[in-house]
Amino acid sequence: MYRIQIDRSLCSGFGSCADLAPEAFEVGPDGIARACVEHSPDDSVIEAAGSCPMGAIAVFAPDGEQVA
Repeated sequence: MYRIQIDRSLCSGFGSCADLAPEAFEVGPDGIARACVEHSPDDSVIEAAGSCPMGAIAVFAPDGEQVA
């Protein structure tokens, strides 16, 4: 399981995270991304984090190592 963390102060609402991993991310009515879940087994959350142009998303492996 990957742990997802979003720094909402960095988010610009680009939405690529929600496009790549819609089960884990959504863009709210305020235009800022949020995590729908705190943990996900899906590798797509790593790709979604990497696609964030603002670097607002961090993903951590079960051992606590940041992988994205």
